[in-house]
Amino acid sequence: MLRKLPAAAAALALVGGLLAAAPAQAAATPSKITSVKATAGPGAGQVTFRWSTEGKNTSAFKIETGLTSFSKSKSSSLPTSGRGAKVFTISKARRSWTMSAAQASAAGASVGSANHLYFRLSAVNGSTVRAYPYLQAVLPKAAATKAKGSDLRVASFNIRSAKLTGSRQWLRRASDVAREIKGQNPGIVAVQELSPGRADGKNASTTGSTRQTTSLVKAMASAGASKYRLVRETPYIKPGISHGSQGTRILYDTSRYSLISKCAEKTGKSNYSSSCSFDLPKLAGDARGTIRSAAYARFQDRRTGARLWVASVHLDARHSGNLAKERSYEALRARQIAAVTARMAKVNTTGDGVVIAGDINTWQNNKGGHVAHDHLVKAGFFDTANAQARVNLQYPTINHFKTTLTPGANGFGSRIDVVMVKGSKGAKRFVNVMKRVDATRPSDHNMIVADVVL
Repeated sequence: MLRKLPAAAAALALVGGLLAAAPAQAAATPSKITSVKATAGPGAGQVTFRWSTEGKNTSAFKIETGLTSFSKSKSSSLPTSGRGAKVFTISKARRSWTMSAAQASAAGASVGSANHLYFRLSAVNGSTVRAYPYLQAVLPKAAATKAKGSDLRVASFNIRSAKLTGSRQWLRRASDVAREIKGQNPGIVAVQELSPGRADGKNASTTGSTRQTTSLVKAMASAGASKYRLVRETPYIKPGISHGSQGTRILYDTSRYSLISKCAEKTGKSNYSSSCSFDLPKLAGDARGTIRSAAYARFQDRRTGARLWVASVHLDARHSGNLAKERSYEALRARQIAAVTARMAKVNTTGDGVVIAGDINTWQNNKGGHVAHDHLVKAGFFDTANAQARVNLQYPTINHFKTTLTPGANGFGSRIDVVMVKGSKGAKRFVNVMKRVDATRPSDHNMIVADVVL
């Protein structure tokens, strides 16, 4: 039998029940954030954020970062958070905040990664959030180079294979490529898509015809730069064996560097040799024709005596709109670059500086990841794009022969071409060599050049 409550207690219980059932009122909306600015520094790897707001109805500020672009808008096709998202909470009294190098590294933008941070600032009041409407990006402050050492200007240039036809065929561009290289005067160039096949692009015997490799050396001489030589000009693979790209080559200035690797052009009397090259992994179901070769060699600076290893790489070029498939290609590129770092670690028994440069066919904002680049950073390689001086970083390194190039929406272009260095924690200068408007580009990629101290 239920016990009947006194009238006063029943009334109180009713009021309590009504109060408990009433929905909680939303916290007042924070004041509008009127401006947000991020600048590199003050220390290496750091970023300083500054913003303006009245600060009413605000319990804290939050900065959300990511390595890929993101949006909180329901109408946007972007994900709501970027890859590797981090959230940093800041006191409501602050109007500026410095992200430490350790915090930037934890967010995926260590000083050696050259990764920029996408970020968005929000004012918070309980469960109510008011975000600054614009996504922005910032690159943490560059590190200083060594005070002393061996200066090296190194470049990477995907010059486009002669086999790829079109309005800008190789023999029409060879002199342009040569002038571009001569104009930057690099000591060493990692070259991609410089095939040992015919310079005219025909799928036929090279007997009586000039190889594309040889044609570049000749074009350099015609441009007044006969000091440049290739480490290898002949095929890496015996003729008749199915194989993919052999276009990774290394060009060097003989007046500044001597080649100390033994890189034979022939096997017996046959015009091929596997010397100073090795094959990269492929997917399990791939045919032999997809295999790519990497090139490597050891050099000595004629002035300082310093020795270094250089590898030229061109990773798998496949991409997919299907996320799972794209991630499988990213995983392959990571395995390929891991094979390169393993080879360099094996041959570099004396702790020389190492340069790995080339077309890695992935970029920071790739939805499938940036795994090959991540591997290089974890292996101790410094991305020279985060140099003390940077030129044209707002543009992509691939141009597709477009007459006019457009800068990246957040101030950074996609970089699928890299110069990564082990033995230097900084770079003096990085240049994405290009003109914004150019109807006769030498290649569908821009050459990139870095000045480092090893």
